[in-house]
Amino acid sequence: MNWIKLLLKIYVKGSIHVAFSVFSLSALSLLSLNKIIPESSLLIIFFASYVYYNLIKFAPVSFKGTNQPTLFWIWLKLSTLLSLLILLNLVKDLSKDSWFVLALSSFFGVLYVQKELLPISRENGWIKAFLVSLVWALITAVLPSTLLDEDWFGLEIVLLFFSHFFLVLALLVPFEIRDMSVDKLMLPNLAQQLGVRKIKWVGYLSLILSIILWMLATDLGFYYQLAYFIFYFITAALIAGARIDRPQNYTSLWVEAIPIFLLVSVWVLGFL
Repeated sequence: MNWIKLLLKIYVKGSIHVAFSVFSLSALSLLSLNKIIPESSLLIIFFASYVYYNLIKFAPVSFKGTNQPTLFWIWLKLSTLLSLLILLNLVKDLSKDSWFVLALSSFFGVLYVQKELLPISRENGWIKAFLVSLVWALITAVLPSTLLDEDWFGLEIVLLFFSHFFLVLALLVPFEIRDMSVDKLMLPNLAQQLGVRKIKWVGYLSLILSIILWMLATDLGFYYQLAYFIFYFITAALIAGARIDRPQNYTSLWVEAIPIFLLVSVWVLGFL
């Protein structure tokens, strides 16, 4: 049982889960546009996400602490270093467009963690949600197209970008509610400013905008659309069930799993 708990900590707290979530949403972008998924290229997105999240979460504490087992920190150091080396090898031949999108995403990612750059860091509750949604949308909707050397200024990419922006904004709502009791920002987070009831409506409206934009950007069959509607409905249910006292796994495991389960469902549909 202790081993299971340790593996779950490594998977969730060690950023593997969120990296898979980013990877899944990126793969869904290409599937939504009927593009062939270049697995080797999309690995860039997985490893970049893994390295980024581990650095912003654990670099400030030098990848050590007493709140987690020693094995957790050993794994974290080795896996982050190895992922960084793999990432550097994968990105060396990227196109200029891909480098630009990566650089732009990294710039906004740095703004997110730099308190010295107030009021445009995560210390500002509104900017916090905006930056996270923006970076995810750039990485998951725009970057995959540049990896295929596709035109990333096309209307379908723009629509998909905003679809992902609003989807991520909706997925953030349970996190915002969960963090109401712990966030001590210069400007309160969205849930602290709007209250639980209003922030949930922000989530619902974001989901509606996201699915409308996704349908405008894509031309997929009925069963694919049905899969998306089902998982958007599940996301709405998770938003409705969000509370301050929900356990960490409610958000860090189940809410972040929505893109992963959706990708698996769409992938399975491709074989039917």
